[in-house]
Amino acid sequence: MTEQTPLRKANRVGIFGGAFDPPHPGHIRLADLCSERLGLEELLIVPSWHSPHKPTPLTDYEKRLEMCRLAFTKKIYTVSDIERRLGGIGYSIDMLRAVKPMYRKGAKFFLIIGGDMLFSFKNWFKYESILKECTVVAAAREEDSYADMCEFAAELGRVKVLNLPVTEISSTEIRQKLKKGENTEGLLSKEVYEYIRRENIYG
Repeated sequence: MTEQTPLRKANRVGIFGGAFDPPHPGHIRLADLCSERLGLEELLIVPSWHSPHKPTPLTDYEKRLEMCRLAFTKKIYTVSDIERRLGGIGYSIDMLRAVKPMYRKGAKFFLIIGGDMLFSFKNWFKYESILKECTVVAAAREEDSYADMCEFAAELGRVKVLNLPVTEISSTEIRQKLKKGENTEGLLSKEVYEYIRRENIYG
């Protein structure tokens, strides 16, 4: 008989997926604030394998995975390669259904998305099934209308909107600056920056 892997103990589990190309302080601040507001016991950081929301090619998966390990260092964070193990396009519903059996019965799950993703959420693959599997948490940004987001969330059901002081940093902007050799001070942690330079990730 094969020994079963022990179930993880956390009862309130967040899932924060994204390209993380590269992970930056805006990602980390969002993760910190959501963990605090939602009372999470564990937050899974899930780099996308093939994202349905990112048509442009992503940086090598192993490098993005390692950058996440260097960026998300608090005990509450677990950097997960679940999307690589699943393969395929990387639909959220598939990832959720793979993650939930790893935890004890009764655990509550929170899927964290950016405020810019909320209004297109109905276009997500099997979005209604996602809402049955977890609570979707949308983080409002400064330019977002918190009231409009709350109204839209109420129509969807099982969606929570957090009004957070989110740090607006663009991964695209960071990549462009790195390619041009421009200063990225404050846009990357020291560990992530040194890894990018050492591996010559963005040229």
